[in-house]
Amino acid sequence: MRIARLAVALALPAALAHSGGCGESAVDVGAADGGTSSSSSASSSSGGGSSSSGGSTSSGGSSSGSADAGKDAASGLVPSGCVTDVSPGDHAFTCDGYAVQVRLPVACKAGGCGAILDVHGATMNAAMEDANTNMRAIGEREGYVVVQPSAKGTPPSAVWNPGADYDKVWAAFSLVRSVYKVDPKKVHVTGFSQGGRMTFTFACKYSAEIASAAPAGEAGCTATELGAATREVPLLHMHGTEDVVVSYGLVAAPQRDAIVSTWAMGSPTTTGDGTYTRAKYVNGKGTVYEHVSHGYAASSALLKGHCYPGSGDPGTVPGQLFSFACTPPNGFVWGEEVVAFFKAHPLP
Repeated sequence: MRIARLAVALALPAALAHSGGCGESAVDVGAADGGTSSSSSASSSSGGGSSSSGGSTSSGGSSSGSADAGKDAASGLVPSGCVTDVSPGDHAFTCDGYAVQVRLPVACKAGGCGAILDVHGATMNAAMEDANTNMRAIGEREGYVVVQPSAKGTPPSAVWNPGADYDKVWAAFSLVRSVYKVDPKKVHVTGFSQGGRMTFTFACKYSAEIASAAPAGEAGCTATELGAATREVPLLHMHGTEDVVVSYGLVAAPQRDAIVSTWAMGSPTTTGDGTYTRAKYVNGKGTVYEHVSHGYAASSALLKGHCYPGSGDPGTVPGQLFSFACTPPNGFVWGEEVVAFFKAHPLP
C-alpha cells in the first residue's frame, strides 16, 4: 500500500501541472479525504468527500441534526437551498454537487459575525485544510463562520478546476453568508496551493465584497487583473522559499512584484526571526500587502517548502499521502496569522 501511494505521489507533478497568471507553470499537491464528521465540538476537524449530484442548491445532510422550526425562529436564521441547518455547530452540506463543511459558532447563531472561506489545495479536502489551518476552532473563538468546500473526486485525485468550480464555490459561500446573516464588512478568503490560486482570483474578481484575503503557496492575479479590480483588497501572502511544488522564484516572487508595481507600493518594513521574513507594504491609498516568505520544509521531500507553518496536521486522514505541516520549530502559526490579519482588515 505504501509503495502504491508513493507511486501516486511521484506521478502528481506531471498530472497536476497547470498554467495561469503571473507566469506560473507550477504544480500543486494537497492531501486526501475520508467521510464527513458529525461533531459540533469546537475542536472538530471533520471533512468530507464530494457528492456527484447536480442542481444549483442540492441539499445535504447536516452534521448536527435537523434544526426545528422553534430554534430557527428564535435565532432569526432561516434555512435556504442547500443550507438546511441554522443551529450552531458543524454542518455538512451538499451544494451543487460539492461537499461543503460549515462551522457556525454559538456566538453567531443570530447572525452578525464575519465569514471565512478556507480552501484546500489539490489532492486535499476540507478535512485536510482544517487539520492544517485549525480554522474552525479559531473561527469559533474569534466569531467567524467558517466555510470549507471540498473539490469533487476522491483524494488524492481531487483537484480544483477554475472554469468548472470557482463560480459554484463562490455561490455556495454567498448562500451561507446570506442564510447566516454574515456582516458584509467581514467577508474574507484564504487558501493554500490551488486554494491560494482561488483566493487570489476571488480577491480580484470579487474585490467589492471581500474585505481581505490570505493566499498561500500559489499566485493567481495578473497585473491586468489587479489593475482592473474594483478595489485593492488587503492581502497577506505566504510562500515557502524551498517550495519544490510551486516555485517561489518562478511564481511567488513575480506575483509579489506584480502587486507592488501595480498598486504603487512603497518600500516595505520587514520583521522576522531569520527563519522567515514578513515584508509589509503600504501605498498612498492605505492598501496593505504583506508578503511572508519562510525557509521551512515538510517532512516529505516531495513537498519541502510547500507546507503550512505551525500546522499540527498528523497526516492521518484516510487516503492522505503525507502531512502538510512544516517541520517545527516554526516562527509563526499560519491559521492564527490569517485570522489576526482578517480582524485588522475589515471593509471600511
